[in-house]
Amino acid sequence: MAKSSDTTNPESASRGPRLSAEDKRQRDSYLREFIPAIVLFGILLAVVEVTVDTNTTGAWLWVLLPVLPMIGVAVALYRAVQRADEYGRIVMLECMALGFGAAMITAMGLGFLGGIGVAWTFGGWLVFGAGMATWSVTLLVRGIR
Repeated sequence: MAKSSDTTNPESASRGPRLSAEDKRQRDSYLREFIPAIVLFGILLAVVEVTVDTNTTGAWLWVLLPVLPMIGVAVALYRAVQRADEYGRIVMLECMALGFGAAMITAMGLGFLGGIGVAWTFGGWLVFGAGMATWSVTLLVRGIR
């Protein structure tokens, strides 16, 4: 039997339930805090990649400069969790836990490879990428269900 489309049900018109006014307010608050920090991160990362000569004294200080806006990202995330209702917190924390687990497994794998002499200059980015990708995909999957 084929499914009929129910045009009277607002949830059937889009993917999942519609956001309430409070949910939209919380999302907008998060984005107002998150976007400036991540944009500043991107700008500083580009500037550092283009201008910093890693052979100069003090280059390590300049290379770490893009980490500072990530404090703003962490604060935005913390505040988003604090603003969320119980269900929203559960979803966010489950997704974070899976991302953390993926990052730790990746770090452990790289650590074992380092033990036998295999090392990647950008190993930290692999750990970060594994955690963020898992977190993001999990959020998307949880949002679709």
